Amino acid sequence: MTTRQYRPSRSRHLILPAVTAVFLGYFAYHAFHGEYGIVGRQRLETKMSQLKADLNRISTERAALENRVQLMRSGSLDQDMVDERAREQLNMVHPNEVVILLNGRAAVQDN
Repeated sequence: MTTRQYRPSRSRHLILPAVTAVFLGYFAYHAFHGEYGIVGRQRLETKMSQLKADLNRISTERAALENRVQLMRSGSLDQDMVDERAREQLNMVHPNEVVILLNGRAAVQDN
């Protein structure tokens, strides 16, 4: 004959499901709001698109600058480029030219 010293508790059967629910909740929260979760991925994709736009803009600027540098090299010296740079550096124009300032740069017209 067996005797019971304690009465089985009903809450004892809920401990394992409760602990499991807490762990699942923790991982579900971080899967959504974590650094690499759904929201974090959207932030990373937004930043990536901004950086790609910056890269395209900078690449375009670099190509334009490389083109200007190529025009200034001694092997392929463009006389118009030399004239433009000399006028810009020396702040001088011919007496029969009209200077129009556009956004801080001078546009020169011959009369």
